[in-house]
Amino acid sequence: MCVKVIEKSVGCTFETCFDLSKCKSNNLKLYVYPNNEQSQEPSLVYSKFLSILRKSPFITTNASEACLFILSIDTIDRDRISENYVRDIDSQIAKLPKEIWNDGKNHLIYNFYHGTYPDYADHNLGFNYSKAMIARSSFSASKLRSNFDMSFPLFHPDHTFTKREASNEKNKMKRLKDEDKYFITFKGKRYVYGIGSETRDSLHHLHNGQSIIMATTCKHNNDWKKFEDSRCERDNEMYDQYDYNDLLRNSTFCLTPRGRRLASFRFLEALKAGCIPVILSDDWVLPFGEIINWNEGVVFTPENMTFLLVDQLGRLTFNKVEEMKKFGQKVYWKYLSNYESIIETSINIVFERVRLARKNASVMSN
Repeated sequence: MCVKVIEKSVGCTFETCFDLSKCKSNNLKLYVYPNNEQSQEPSLVYSKFLSILRKSPFITTNASEACLFILSIDTIDRDRISENYVRDIDSQIAKLPKEIWNDGKNHLIYNFYHGTYPDYADHNLGFNYSKAMIARSSFSASKLRSNFDMSFPLFHPDHTFTKREASNEKNKMKRLKDEDKYFITFKGKRYVYGIGSETRDSLHHLHNGQSIIMATTCKHNNDWKKFEDSRCERDNEMYDQYDYNDLLRNSTFCLTPRGRRLASFRFLEALKAGCIPVILSDDWVLPFGEIINWNEGVVFTPENMTFLLVDQLGRLTFNKVEEMKKFGQKVYWKYLSNYESIIETSINIVFERVRLARKNASVMSN
C-alpha cells in the first residue's frame, strides 16, 4: 500500500495551516479526543501524555471551544518493527469528525521515533498528518517547518512524571561540584554497521584513559558478531569497566553523538547531571529551540570535526564553563525534568504563537 506522507515541501506555515479563527477567546482552550475503544491501547509514554493533557488548565471537552487539538491515537513510536507501532492510523483519522479534524489544522502530533532500519527516514511517520504540526524528537533542520513544527525532547518512559516529583528530586541532588574527575566522557554503543556508525566509530581516537574516557561496545542487536572488527573485544572489555551514571556525574563535558536517529536519551541525562552536552549530531534541532538559546549551555561540533573537539573545548574559560553548567541546570529543571513541564511547555509554545499572530494581525488591520 502506498502511504501518502506530507513533507516539508508542502510549505505549511503558521499563517497558512493554522486557523486563528478558532482562537478568538483570550482564554485559549485545548481539546483531547476521547479514547477509541476499538483502537490499540496507547503505550505507557502516550498514556502519560494523555493523562497530563486531560488535567491541563486549558482543557475543554467541547471541541467547538478549542484552539488546539490533540489526538488520542498513539503516534509516539512510528518504527514499523516496534511493539508500540500503531497500524492503520490513516483509517482511524478518517473516522474522526471531519469538522474537528479539519485537514489537521490546529492539531499537534507528538512523535519520539520515526522511520525504521536501515535508513530511519526522518520525515516518514507512515500516515498522512496533512496540515497538523509535528512535535518530534530527532527533528532535522532540513525537515522542520520553521515556526510551525516543534523539536521535542526525547526521554525514557520512566522519566519523572510531575513537577512536584521533579522538585523533590532536585532538592535531594547534590549541588554542582567544585571540580570534575573527567574532562570529557562517553559510554555507549559504537555501532559496527549502519547509520550513525561512522560518527561513533571514530571516538576511540580521543580516549586517553585518564581525563578522556570513550567507552564503547560493539554489542548491539543480535547480529553484531557478523560485523565485529579487531577492536571489538578490547572495546567490550573496557566498556564494562565504567559506570554510565558515574561518568555523567563526574565529567565536565558529556559527548552526545547521534545514534541511529539524531536525538539520544543522554542529552537530558547530561543536563540533569550538570554535565555540558557536546553535540555530534549534524542538523539536529535541539528541543524547544524556539524558547531556549542552546548556544548558552551546549557545545556543537560537526561530526567530521571530532578530532578537533578536545582543542575546541580546551579554549573555553573556567567562567564560561561554569556559566554553561548553570544554564543547563536551569533549563533542565524548568522545562525538561518531568513529563508535566515538557508537555506544558509544548502547549505554551503553540499558544504563544497564537498570541503573537493575533497581535500582528491587529497591527496590520490598524
